Amino acid sequence: MKVKLAYPNHIVEITEKEVYLFNGKLVSAPLDEVLYYAYGKDAVLPEELKKVAHDVLRVFNSISDEGNALKFVIPDFSRRVTA
Repeated sequence: MKVKLAYPNHIVEITEKEVYLFNGKLVSAPLDEVLYYAYGKDAVLPEELKKVAHDVLRVFNSISDEGNALKFVIPDFSRRVTA
């Protein structure tokens, strides 16, 4: 799996195990940590990745129906995914 999200000021790439964000510098974190944070759990993440964690979760939810991945649910759908 490899998904890219395009934002006005940065690009996010989601792979099977890692999330990368490029906004002039490269920032990364394990996918599971980003999902934990988006789900409301404690996670140590760079501030840039905290801002896109809910979008990463929505992408993960949309593709997890195709595989055997865990289904995470988040109640706030006010943010949008740009893909």
